[in-house]
Amino acid sequence: MSLSTTETTRFGCRIKSHTLEVPWDHEDPGRLGSLPLFAREIIPAGGENYPALVYLQGGPGHPSPRPLNTGGWLGEALKHYRVILLDQRGTGRSGRIDAQDPAGIPSVEKLRLLRAPQIVADCELLREALGEKTWSLYGQSFGGFCITAYLSAYPHAIEHGYLTGGLPATGIHADDLYRATYEALEIRHKQFYQQIPFAEERIREISHHLENSDERVADGGRLSARRFRTLGIGLGRAQGFDHLGYLLEEPFHKVRGEKALRGDFLEAVGQALSFQRAPLYAVIHEAIYGGNAPGATNWSAHRMREEFEGFEENADPLDTSAKFYLTGEHIYPWQFEEDPALIPFAQVAEELAQVDDWEAQYDLDVLSTAPAVCAAAVYHDDIFVPLRYSLETAAHYRDLRPWITNEHQHDGIAMDGAGVFGRLYEMVREY
Repeated sequence: MSLSTTETTRFGCRIKSHTLEVPWDHEDPGRLGSLPLFAREIIPAGGENYPALVYLQGGPGHPSPRPLNTGGWLGEALKHYRVILLDQRGTGRSGRIDAQDPAGIPSVEKLRLLRAPQIVADCELLREALGEKTWSLYGQSFGGFCITAYLSAYPHAIEHGYLTGGLPATGIHADDLYRATYEALEIRHKQFYQQIPFAEERIREISHHLENSDERVADGGRLSARRFRTLGIGLGRAQGFDHLGYLLEEPFHKVRGEKALRGDFLEAVGQALSFQRAPLYAVIHEAIYGGNAPGATNWSAHRMREEFEGFEENADPLDTSAKFYLTGEHIYPWQFEEDPALIPFAQVAEELAQVDDWEAQYDLDVLSTAPAVCAAAVYHDDIFVPLRYSLETAAHYRDLRPWITNEHQHDGIAMDGAGVFGRLYEMVREY
């Protein structure tokens, strides 16, 4: 398939925009047609002969970042590499899946092809089209899952791998993975309640109010108590305690003598909770764990929450003798009823949740012999990617050098991208 490229200059760098048609189904290229694969290559001044580094975005379902400058991890990487920012299939300029698209909502056959094995097969076609003999990979979160899949399928195409918060669990069902995330989130939540003393009372008050009121956010959807509780995803970020604490400081005012949520509070919550910018994140989120063990994912996070006191969907906010928590990086079936951005995907999301014939994504035998030298930032308190499963997978790599740290939360590259990438770059060259 032919490659088309345009070029411009920004930030003192040459920027090449590459588009390559790739098959939806790499196993049967004629079955479902093709889609455009987009990648933005950034070449620093004097770096025309630098090796290539492909950045694999976290998510899933988010496009690669749009560079506004050459700061952070990108600037550090450009000291050594030409950086290729890939829009993974179904995102950004790689055939974004959008409810407003006249083509309509994709079938479950297409949605199940948005996982790591197909993403890395796209990368291989791009590598060949660009004439790169080998290249290196940088993966944040789900991007690290993609690196593990890449080394499982094309081990000789990779020189170095850099992973941040992205060593996937292998060999376990999604149920066990989500049990671990609720356990980690409870620890983090207790710390939040200790550091922001008024937070628990305020969260209970807001939840009770929402159970008995019709409050609306900017997308027109009702802010239910269970939807509000999904704000806990922010607790997994470095500044999450403070962001949420400030939000909770004064959420109410009086309207005609009745207590109501303030407009600025509703606006902030609505922005945080809407999936309008990345509906695919919600649609395929649990699918990325399919195939690690037999069976369908079947709304695993939704089922597992009921095993943990304080996370139950119908936990009573007024029962102060019982725990009461926000939830984290978890997707629930009722979100496809309450979030206007997700409602069009409700049927296909249900179909995806019931798929029970997922292919394996990782080959641990191949991984153990892959020649690439890799380094990974493993975040000790990560509520998104549990520590113990990350370390189990790290042990399967032939040469993965872990940096286990509590200096950062899951968004370490957002807080100190240059420092994190710089450390990993040195680690793969230590010996």
